Amino acid sequence: MNTSFDNIADSYDEELKKSLGIFGNKNVSMFAKYKIKILKSKLSQVPTNILEFGCGTGRNCIFIKNIFPNSNIFGCDISEKSLEIARKINLTIHYNMITNPFDLSKAYKEPFDCIFISNVFHHIPINEHQFWLDALYGILSNKGFIIIFEHNPYNPITKYIFNTSKIDKDATMLNPSYCCSLLKKANFIDLRRDYTLFFLWRNGFFETIERILSWLPLGTQYYVIGRKCHDNVERL
Repeated sequence: MNTSFDNIADSYDEELKKSLGIFGNKNVSMFAKYKIKILKSKLSQVPTNILEFGCGTGRNCIFIKNIFPNSNIFGCDISEKSLEIARKINLTIHYNMITNPFDLSKAYKEPFDCIFISNVFHHIPINEHQFWLDALYGILSNKGFIIIFEHNPYNPITKYIFNTSKIDKDATMLNPSYCCSLLKKANFIDLRRDYTLFFLWRNGFFETIERILSWLPLGTQYYVIGRKCHDNVERL
């Protein structure tokens, strides 16, 4: 997996535009910014430490830093080539190459208040999912927050784009209920699932409509969220 992303690191944005077909004329940064805005809306306070797991070339990290300027931002990825690009465009962000779940606890000694994951888990072999979620749980602070965005397999346009995308070759779409079950098995609590990105137009009006429709499984993306158990809370 790291080799395949090393090969397209320099052209990732262009490959993304190609995979979007007629929708590829949009600024691809839109797909990063709207997610960070959702992240901010779900947090009750500003996190001290934020990790983007599977940060790629750092496009999301730019917006995380812009929206959370006083937070310490970290990114990790399996592709060293992608991280080289990220380091050049995000000089204030800390990046690490992580190749297996055990690397997380070795690389990060300070706990994270928030872990952000965008369209990463469908690239990870299914038999490794729970190992990664358990490891991510372990590096969160008490009551730490996790949010995972994935492509919605119930949306026919998303499914078509996914099946024809070079970026998603050999990847597997994940059902929302499956991602929720991963979080539950990893002992996360306060689980929630919402659907999003019903519109490519981004302004206050359309974003309000999307929040109203968040229960409807037709958005092109969905996200699941959870919190780490406090030490005094009985785990599931």
